[in-house]
Amino acid sequence: MNKIKLTMLEKIILILKMVIGSSISWELAILFGSKYPYLGPISLILCLQATLIKSIRFGIARIIGTMIGVASVFILAHSLHANSWSIAVIMMVSLVIPLILGANSTTLHQIALSVLLVLEFEHKLPGYGPDRIRDSIIGVAVALLLHIFFNPPNLTKRAIAEVEILPQILADKLKSLAMWLEAGASQKNYFNLDMNLLRKKMFEAETMIKKAELSLKFNPVSKKRKPLLHEGDFLLKTLNQVSIDIDLLFKIMDEWSKTGSLTKESMKAWTQNFFLLESLLRNWNEGKAITDVAFNETLSNEKFHFPAIWHAQHLISTLKQHPRI
Repeated sequence: MNKIKLTMLEKIILILKMVIGSSISWELAILFGSKYPYLGPISLILCLQATLIKSIRFGIARIIGTMIGVASVFILAHSLHANSWSIAVIMMVSLVIPLILGANSTTLHQIALSVLLVLEFEHKLPGYGPDRIRDSIIGVAVALLLHIFFNPPNLTKRAIAEVEILPQILADKLKSLAMWLEAGASQKNYFNLDMNLLRKKMFEAETMIKKAELSLKFNPVSKKRKPLLHEGDFLLKTLNQVSIDIDLLFKIMDEWSKTGSLTKESMKAWTQNFFLLESLLRNWNEGKAITDVAFNETLSNEKFHFPAIWHAQHLISTLKQHPRI
């Protein structure tokens, strides 16, 4: 999945969380007896992820990885100094068991980092290992509390916005399909490329819906946002069905044209049908009721005409079954 791009406001809020959280975690680390209070803010800054669930997962991985890394150094190399061989051997031993137990990559990274730093600094900075564990817990805890109670991450509006633009794009595709027929159904067209771009946009919208669902986990305002997100997901499923019908209508027309049996009369009739479907889709998107439609009939080739009529009627049926409110 692509990384979530933050808006300017979200970046400002993130900065405030890092500033406020670093100050709080530093003071708490000192309060609990830490000699190296900078370890708290480091964990906090790393833990402030785009969503709450990501922050929680990273925080857990950070704490577990730190504990395993510190314990490994104390057990395996308490009297050793850092060098290439000691680092390699201890890091390998420390990582193998968590790997077998199914640890994720973030946890493995944190274990390796802790092994490296504790092995290097424990002899130079007495108490570094225990402080690293305690201060990591403090930093993670402060980060999660800030995320939960101070403008918690919420991707619902962004996800809904990506879905809301799709009906207009689908209507534009019906219009381009009508214009392609009106111009003589040339074999040189960009409809397949356009549909591929549309599928990409739909996939991105689906991905954003899933990210938004994750952003609502442990979110105190999630009850208000979940119905809106559910509506967006339902709309996306409806538009996927419409997209399939439009894609198949083009393939039918394209194949029909290649056989040489697509007459001017049929082109004119289906040009009007596609403009009609475009108008219905735009009206549906505006919340207007869908009425019964009488398509322009042409029986020059039943092999293609009847499947096309079926998909056109199915498109309308989909819109009728799922009206926009």
